[in-house]
Amino acid sequence: MRTQRSGGPEAAAPPAQPDAGLLSPVRAGTAVEAAVGDEAWLQAMLDAEAALARAQARTGTVPAAAAEAITAAARAEHFDVRALALAARSTANPVVGLVAALTRQVARRAPEAAEYVHRGSTSQDVFDTGAMLVAARALRLIVADLRETAASLAELAGAHRDTVMAGRTLALHAVPTTFGLKAAGWRHLVLESVARLERVAEESLVISLGGAAGTLAGYLQYAQQAPQRADRAPEDAGRVPEGEGRVPEHTGQTPERADQSPKHADQVPKEAGRAPEHTGQTAEHADQTPKHADRAPGDDGARSDGDVLDALVGAFAVETGLGRPVLPWHALRTPVADLGAALAHTAGALGKMAADVQVLARTEIGEVAEPAPDGRGASSAMPHKANPVLATLIRSAAVQVPALGAVLAQCLPTEDERSAGLWHAEWQPLRECLRLTGGAARAAAELAAGLVVHPQRMRANLDMTAGQVVSERLAAHLAPLLGRSVAKQLLSRASQQVRETGRPLGRVLAELPALAGVVSQEELARLLDPRHYTGAAGPLVDRALRG
Repeated sequence: MRTQRSGGPEAAAPPAQPDAGLLSPVRAGTAVEAAVGDEAWLQAMLDAEAALARAQARTGTVPAAAAEAITAAARAEHFDVRALALAARSTANPVVGLVAALTRQVARRAPEAAEYVHRGSTSQDVFDTGAMLVAARALRLIVADLRETAASLAELAGAHRDTVMAGRTLALHAVPTTFGLKAAGWRHLVLESVARLERVAEESLVISLGGAAGTLAGYLQYAQQAPQRADRAPEDAGRVPEGEGRVPEHTGQTPERADQSPKHADQVPKEAGRAPEHTGQTAEHADQTPKHADRAPGDDGARSDGDVLDALVGAFAVETGLGRPVLPWHALRTPVADLGAALAHTAGALGKMAADVQVLARTEIGEVAEPAPDGRGASSAMPHKANPVLATLIRSAAVQVPALGAVLAQCLPTEDERSAGLWHAEWQPLRECLRLTGGAARAAAELAAGLVVHPQRMRANLDMTAGQVVSERLAAHLAPLLGRSVAKQLLSRASQQVRETGRPLGRVLAELPALAGVVSQEELARLLDPRHYTGAAGPLVDRALRG
């Protein structure tokens, strides 16, 4: 029989053990890992709370001094992330405990401001806005690495525009291609991913503001009760840098760290990057004065619900740097699903490059090699090996992220105005999508910058099939001379002899009576040169690099 422990979740908690990435080396130690870790997520939720208070101060619902006090207290180093996580087991989300802890922090600094924390809000508004802030910060890192990757691939494509290699289909030699065209293809996929991620950042990373059930009723109630404050925050109120201070490992049991004196009282989070409404339409600026077009002559000057809605949504968007949705999206989860889909595409695009590198780096192929500084790729048992670890890490992410993105898509059909379970199911897959894709993008940048190409090995591999790699060209050349069917049958028999005897295709063809007087030796030698059968590979590279 199990003994029931007393004292709440904190009392039963083992010491916190951070996820150091032991089982996920693709993202271990990367900038994006820190950008989406627990402490970063905590800071993003605090940034959302602070931005909401400042937005309400802009619109007269909260005193400016209270917004300043809330902003000063909203620093991750004041809170115990482990205690907040444990408290969430009793509430099913971390915001409830965070609001209580933030309220206590504010009360220590400015007791009169504590009542304005989380005013009219709900957990999902804070969490979802925080998630969009985390995503915006992570996407900046991912896109930067993708652009670095694309630049390196452009150099490879240009340098090897005419480097001939075997094109492989269904695992076998097909016809000649160029390494430049292969690298240009990788680059094209990377740039497509950049475009998708930037479009998501522009259109889908939006604030969440809905209140308890998506009507903003609580926000409106407080706004209509509030007097028109003389201390309203100015429209150009400054924002201070987002909290990036590392939170030390916590062993305490209270969510907030009350032993610390107030810090950074004059600081507010940096803008996360402005984006227009989720519809793609140009967003109106929140600092514009409401028109009050629906106000009747002689009324008492009270703001309509529409005025309050427009002002608050606009101000919150400005304070966070996120876009403005048309509707609250507690149960309309396309922003998260869109983000997951773009990350899945990105991971898959990088996975294509990684898969090609792994094939070309095989011992028996040896056409490329990964950079291997400081023992990278070493084996625990075989001293001679230099494993393609960057490509391996990228492929590990490329397999996982699409599956995780599918989980996010499965969360689209939510029930009611807020879901019991589907919303919660998004959190970890979204974080994994961000940090796995970010880790893959960093590995891809390293791989593209240091990839070693072996043109001589590429040519040697072309010669392995003794000329058969250009059989398509020979068949096309002989068809008008012998007839298409005859030419194809002749080359099929000749190729069979090459495979059985190991003799070069050119020699076998030169001895065929059917070709006597049809093709000269000089012409046959030219037709057999793979350098002269790369089609439009060169112009395609040029075209790709112009784009």
